Amino acid sequence: MSEVKRLRIFAGPNGSGKSTLFETFQQKNYKPGIFINSDVVEKEILEKGFLDLLPYGLELTQDDLLNFYETPNAKTLLRKSEEEGHKIDIEIRENIIVDKSRDTHSYEAALITTFIRENLLNKGISYAFETVMSHPSKLDEIIEAQKKGYRVYLYFICLDEASLNISRVNDRVKKGGHNVDPERIKKRYVNTLENLYPALKIVDRAYLFDNSDEMLMVAEIDSGELTINVEQEQIPNWFIQYVVNKTTI
Repeated sequence: MSEVKRLRIFAGPNGSGKSTLFETFQQKNYKPGIFINSDVVEKEILEKGFLDLLPYGLELTQDDLLNFYETPNAKTLLRKSEEEGHKIDIEIRENIIVDKSRDTHSYEAALITTFIRENLLNKGISYAFETVMSHPSKLDEIIEAQKKGYRVYLYFICLDEASLNISRVNDRVKKGGHNVDPERIKKRYVNTLENLYPALKIVDRAYLFDNSDEMLMVAEIDSGELTINVEQEQIPNWFIQYVVNKTTI
């Protein structure tokens, strides 16, 4: 019997602790498949000026990149980048993505990681990725993966209010991490949580964590069955508002 293809999504608002959650997952010797992190991609290209696709299990050409540019996701990212005044000027040479402009930014990294994920998906390779999940395109990716025979797992982590996310990001910057505009954090916080319930309805399994204090798995969902793992007084407000108060899963 062929091995089950799996997509694992580590999602949550900026500064919630997605990377820490993924590290915890790895420490338990789980096998996430190929892992794609936009922040890591941006940092690597910033330092080197290029990204080798071989560690991602892919062999791609410039034609593959040009074909990707015609997809809706790519067109959206290219438009947003242009609106923000950022140029995307990359090409593929011998399976290496080269940043010709050496002006790496978050939109370029997002475009590249989307390109990588779409190719992994089309080739039937198990993979995992981090996302804020503030855009409904991530729901489309879940649906597309399931159509291609993937089992999809969502690992969602959140803090109880956006101001705490802003504080966590500020702490991260002091330690040399990347910054995110506070207004963008607040906007994404709401958008992410609005996408949570629709995602829960379609994934195969979901694990929901609160990280406002110490990381705590609040609930899990298996084939539509919700199990709450904490006492009532430990249930965070975001979970009540965006999961419990929605219609029954």
